[in-house]
Amino acid sequence: MRRSLSRLRWRAWLTPRTRLWQTVNRLLHRKSSSPLPSSTSVTSLADSFASFFIDKISRLRISLTSISPAVSPHTPSPPSTPPVFPTFRPASESEIYKILFDCPNKQSDSDLIPTWLLKKCSSVLIPTITNIVNLSLSSGTFHPIIKESTISPLLKKSSLDKDQMSNYHPISNLSLISKIIERTVKARLTDHPSSNNLLNPH
Repeated sequence: MRRSLSRLRWRAWLTPRTRLWQTVNRLLHRKSSSPLPSSTSVTSLADSFASFFIDKISRLRISLTSISPAVSPHTPSPPSTPPVFPTFRPASESEIYKILFDCPNKQSDSDLIPTWLLKKCSSVLIPTITNIVNLSLSSGTFHPIIKESTISPLLKKSSLDKDQMSNYHPISNLSLISKIIERTVKARLTDHPSSNNLLNPH
C-alpha cells in the first residue's frame, strides 16, 4: 500500500497542469528542460521512475544502517554544558512577511494559488500563515500534506543516455507553506549555536 501511494505521488509531475505547460512550451517552440526516456505511455514511465528512485533510497538506507558508528569528531568535550534548546521561538508576522517576499515567484502543483498572487494578498493572509507556522513550531509537527512534493526527473548531463534511469536524479518542488516553515526553523537552528558559540571556528 505504501509503495502504491508513493507511486501516485511520483506521478504528480505528470499532472494536467504540467501537460498544459508542456503544450504551451511546444507551441512557443521552447526547448524542454530535460529529455525523458522512451516509453509507450506516461503511466508506465512514471511507474518506472517511481520504482527506480524508491529502490535507490531503500538501498541507501540499508547501506547507512550497516555502517558502524565512528568516534565522535567533537573532541575534546566542551568545558561547560551547552545551553539547552527546549522550544522554538514563535514567529512574528513581520518575519513571515520577509520570508514570503524573499521567496521566488515559483509554486508547486500542490499550491492552491500562485506565489505572486499570495504576495499581492499578503496583508490579509500573513496572519493566517503566521498562525500555521507557529502551530507547527509549538506542536513539533510538520503536517504530512506539506511533506508531499511534485517530483521531476532531471537528466544529470545532456550527454548522458536518456534511456538509462540511473542517469536521472529527482528534483522536488515543495509547497510554499512548507518552504516558509523550513526557513523559519532554519533561522532558529542557526541562531542558537551562533549566539552560544557552539559552532566550530573552522
